[in-house]
Amino acid sequence: MFRNMRNIKSLFIIIIFTTSLSACKIDFEGDIYTSDLMDVLENRSQIDIPMLVSFQVSSCDEDLYDLHSTLSDYFLEYSYIGCEVGNDFMSYVTSRVRVPINSSQDDFENTDSLIGYLVQEFDDGIYVYTMLNQLSFDMLSNYVESQTFQSLDLSESSLIVNVHNDLRYLNLSVFPGFVDGDPTVFIEDYEMEKRDILTILNSDSSAAHLQIYGWSPIFYIQNNVI
Repeated sequence: MFRNMRNIKSLFIIIIFTTSLSACKIDFEGDIYTSDLMDVLENRSQIDIPMLVSFQVSSCDEDLYDLHSTLSDYFLEYSYIGCEVGNDFMSYVTSRVRVPINSSQDDFENTDSLIGYLVQEFDDGIYVYTMLNQLSFDMLSNYVESQTFQSLDLSESSLIVNVHNDLRYLNLSVFPGFVDGDPTVFIEDYEMEKRDILTILNSDSSAAHLQIYGWSPIFYIQNNVI
């Protein structure tokens, strides 16, 4: 009996230790307006848009000053909102930031933003990608690991994009993930009237691709309906 108790205690300690060494999570939620995409393409300019960032911490009661000071260096603007326990019972610091939409990869890499969006036009449509500054990501990950012994990992992160159509009718083709909460395994087409909103959540594979290669496709607007 006591041997079983010791085994259970040892297993409990291992579970806690393993959990404490699991990867640190960061979630993103951005709002993209279709008119902004057109403006960036037509003017070859940059538009900065708001985004919510939720960063996992060990506790909301800890001193978060150093974390805020560090995170503010990785976004165009940074404003702390609050800290609370999420549905997974982990604590998250939530902040409002601004990130860029660019029409070239070089322009994005010249910004001070950890993450952003790229819009490019091809024969079949206007493509929108999530972009990651891999150098900045590695620097942030090194900071996290030095403070918490955890690595920063996007494979379990949520990358949500709320697409607001403030133009006329268009047809959106979305890469596999979740659309308005429904899972998709193929590229799916969606008709959007003016003022419609479509919420897109990345798949695990697209988040992993973003971390490894620095980009991941979200959707494209079919040219024949613009």
